Amino acid sequence: MRRQLIGLFFGGIDFILGYGGWVLFYLVRRFYLYAFNSHHGTLWEYLWAPVIVGAYWTLIYALSGSYKDPIRQSILRELLNRAWLTILGSLALFFLAFLDDPIPNYRMYRITLILYIALQASLSWLALGILRLGVIRLLRRHLFRFPTIIIGGGEKANSVLQELRKHGESLGYDVIGYVSIDSEPDDLLRGKLRHLGRLSELEKVAVRRGAHHVIVAAERSDERTLQTVLSHINGLSVEVHLVPALQDVLGGGVRLGSPLDIPWVTITPPPPSPWYELVKRLMDIFLSVIALVLLAPLMGIIAIMVRLSSPGPIIFRQERVGKNGRPFTIYKFRTMYVDAEKHGPALSREGDPRITPIGRWLRKTRLDELPQFWNVLRGDMSLVGPRPERQFFIDQIVRRAPEYKQLLKTRPGITSLGMVKYGYASSVEEMIERMRYDLIYMANRSLLLDIKILLYTVLRVLQARGK
Repeated sequence: MRRQLIGLFFGGIDFILGYGGWVLFYLVRRFYLYAFNSHHGTLWEYLWAPVIVGAYWTLIYALSGSYKDPIRQSILRELLNRAWLTILGSLALFFLAFLDDPIPNYRMYRITLILYIALQASLSWLALGILRLGVIRLLRRHLFRFPTIIIGGGEKANSVLQELRKHGESLGYDVIGYVSIDSEPDDLLRGKLRHLGRLSELEKVAVRRGAHHVIVAAERSDERTLQTVLSHINGLSVEVHLVPALQDVLGGGVRLGSPLDIPWVTITPPPPSPWYELVKRLMDIFLSVIALVLLAPLMGIIAIMVRLSSPGPIIFRQERVGKNGRPFTIYKFRTMYVDAEKHGPALSREGDPRITPIGRWLRKTRLDELPQFWNVLRGDMSLVGPRPERQFFIDQIVRRAPEYKQLLKTRPGITSLGMVKYGYASSVEEMIERMRYDLIYMANRSLLLDIKILLYTVLRVLQARGK
């Protein structure tokens, strides 16, 4: 809650300085640059136009992610980010605001533009400096902390504790205790730090203590230990970090935002920037509308073929699990005979007798998925994202691979990296194999990667390589 309040405070500073910057720029422009002009301005230009400009800059910085984690963001990276955003934002603002402005020549126009970019960038950096000074004071007075739990009690855990006590306080980490692991006989933290419980109690401990960070510092950080940690904190707003092994360091898995950062491997995928989410959603809507219009004749032909192939509805409806575990109804062209699952949920397989002849062709070309453009338009799905599954199969997957819950933090998609690299899954084991590709997508998602996945999906459709 405090982080959101600081984000709002930061946004308020940007709004005030953006407002004041436009007023100052207007006065300099009127009385110095364009003193020859007889136009004296209106009340709108003096008072209300700067409100729009201040809100404009606040929105741009918000979409760039400036207010999501203002406490621990890299100051150098944010300075460079704001400089770039100011240049692009000023170009767009000048194009809209000065189309009919009485600027005598292009040289004067360039001078005016450069002046405003310098002014807005300086004020933006001033806002960042004010926030940083305020954050430092909050941290020094212990008014803003991130409750942190250490997993383990051996030598690694002891080293993490020393590192946090040496450098962590300036970054807001507040070590509230440790959770021990049964497989570790040594307990070097006893007497140095509060013991909060065993690994099997992690979820209750994290909720009760309001943990923000969990650091896995087990002596043997095997896959099973990490899966156990993830199974307990999945669904909670907790960041999981891992003390890096030598291969993580050599392989570039440890990234530092600044020299003061603590060298950990972050397991939980970073949240996407608001810019990415906004543009991705606009792209979903735009491409879905185009697809539904252009492919309407083809979908009409497929509907007739499905109707003639076997008795039953043309559109198959089924409940799937979407973002944040919210159920929704998915739409597909029916490819199976009616009552195909009268004996319970079952995945399709090669040579499945439940699939109709036309359904077999639709699955190979993946044309049975076309009605899902309507799901994308409704906001249930995205064009690119992990494929949505039924709760029946999710329960089975989570028991064996609890990290699957990470996929529920984003909108499911018509296609995905897992679908491109692996394809359809006919068993829970294959679902888990495909999941690994989707986890890689979650950690590396970008608009460029989304476009590449869409292009490869079109290629797969043309090659009819579904099943």
